[in-house]
Amino acid sequence: MEMPIIPIGIQKLSLSLRQMKKSLIAPIVLIFALFAVPVFADDFQVGMDAANRGDFARAFELWEPLAKRGNALAQFNLGLMYDKGEGVKRNYKMAVKWYKLAARRGISSAQFNLGWLYSKGKGVRQSFKRTVMWYIRAAKQGNSAAQFNLGLMYDMGEGVTPDYKRAIKWYRLAAKQSNAQAQFNLGQLYESGERVTQDFKKVVKWYKRAAENGSELAQLKLGTLFEKGKGVAKNYKKAAKWYKLAARQGNEIAQFNLGYMYSRGIGVKRNYNEAVKWYQLSAGKGNVIAQFNLGVFYIEGRGVRQSYSKAASWFRLAAKRGDAEAQFRLGMMYEDGDGVEKDPEKAVRLYRFAADQGHTMAQGNLGWMYINGNGVEEDLEEAAKWYRRSEQSSKTKDNRSGEPLSSLR
Repeated sequence: MEMPIIPIGIQKLSLSLRQMKKSLIAPIVLIFALFAVPVFADDFQVGMDAANRGDFARAFELWEPLAKRGNALAQFNLGLMYDKGEGVKRNYKMAVKWYKLAARRGISSAQFNLGWLYSKGKGVRQSFKRTVMWYIRAAKQGNSAAQFNLGLMYDMGEGVTPDYKRAIKWYRLAAKQSNAQAQFNLGQLYESGERVTQDFKKVVKWYKRAAENGSELAQLKLGTLFEKGKGVAKNYKKAAKWYKLAARQGNEIAQFNLGYMYSRGIGVKRNYNEAVKWYQLSAGKGNVIAQFNLGVFYIEGRGVRQSYSKAASWFRLAAKRGDAEAQFRLGMMYEDGDGVEKDPEKAVRLYRFAADQGHTMAQGNLGWMYINGNGVEEDLEEAAKWYRRSEQSSKTKDNRSGEPLSSLR
């Protein structure tokens, strides 16, 4: 039985730019960082020491008097404690009170967090106008998170009128400070060409910077670019390098692609054990094709000890997710009793699931089951119907043979 050929790129990020940004980031997040400056009173540092060892109640006790006397960092830290509910009961109104005092004294993280609370309507009435105001104040002080969020708001039109020039302006400022999310989003903008002129040199530039700053999605994207030869010379070794970095961060698609490359010896030395390792990681996250391929590996004993029962287990997972090929393979196993208890009725049910999706061989096998009354009552008309569908499906596939395929298995 030949291993199904599955192009590396079949599961590349297919989301639109808008969808990708929403899935990429919780776009507006709080900066939870406690500030300490040695020149302040000893009580401030003692409070920092208490906070660092997890004694927030003691830290609060020490910082509150300082905050009331106008210490901006103590004010910020009190706001943060009310925001997170550490050392005190969570209270967004009190968080807003202390953030405002610190923000007016120029603490950029207080300005940023205040902007976030206004965007969510926590402790204050929701106001995107005030969100933008506070983000701009923080951004002008070089707060990269505020710069990024401003870029995202103008890009997505969240609370503001979409303005892609402003979005790019703020993204670039954040990107210059090594903000990986901003760098990734710039790469996405230049790749899509939806709002700016498509420019793969800039795509590669920004994805590479984001990838080097740890963005797993940028690493995945770079792998795709090197695999496809978009904006760069096609280079499978470099594709494998970037996929591996993303895969090590837990990226399901990169894990699948790396498994495939090891199974075929593309960009890396063929190694079925490595292929199994990466397929299992991807399959464990629900990747249907990885689940299917593991089923094939267990049938053929590639990188694993041959086991029809384990093959059936992997096919079953993929079949439940609607994979027609897995449904067909599992149907054959139930028909023949390979790795599972023989059960013609289950075989028929699985063949039908696959046949309804246009699977040619499943349609033919279903016709055969009706002719022989195997798992169903004998019905020649029903058999003829499925044979006709199988023949038609086969012709349709032949007619489309010149089109790009998402799967060649």
